[in-house]
Amino acid sequence: MKNNATKLMVRLQIALLLLIGLLMTPTWLQAQEFTVSVEIPDIKAAPYHKPYVAIWIETPQRQGVHTLAFWRQQADWFKDLRQWWRKIGRSGSPDYQAVSGATRKPGVYSIHWDGRLGTGAMLPAGDYVLHVESVREQGSREYLRQTFSYPSNKQEQLVLEGKQELGTVTLLIK
Repeated sequence: MKNNATKLMVRLQIALLLLIGLLMTPTWLQAQEFTVSVEIPDIKAAPYHKPYVAIWIETPQRQGVHTLAFWRQQADWFKDLRQWWRKIGRSGSPDYQAVSGATRKPGVYSIHWDGRLGTGAMLPAGDYVLHVESVREQGSREYLRQTFSYPSNKQEQLVLEGKQELGTVTLLIK
């Protein structure tokens, strides 16, 4: 009986230490969530083809880190997303396969990301660049980029305005 009580006491002490450690962990070590909202504008064109869109993160040295979304149809046209193709697409990186989907009609779409890379590791602290690229058959292309720091010590909202193929793009880090 005394042995069981001792084991229980040790377990409670360990649990208490873990809880205290968790509560004392600085917020910069805790995961942050990213939400990228992308507007695909309603373009009056005949014929209208839905755009291919790639959304990804790179280092300031232009090293591809992670693809957040890749909306596409036929593989023959992937390379028309020139910036994304050069950095991530042509390497056949498996991380974009998990976030691929069909092209989207005009509207606002949100992508939520917990900061985990394809390996399961968290995005390391540092400076990064969010890229959003769109291209449309018999249309034009548009490429937007925004620098940000991770982690952020506060909630941050960054807004980009497209001119043709993209509308408002918002990055929310919290």
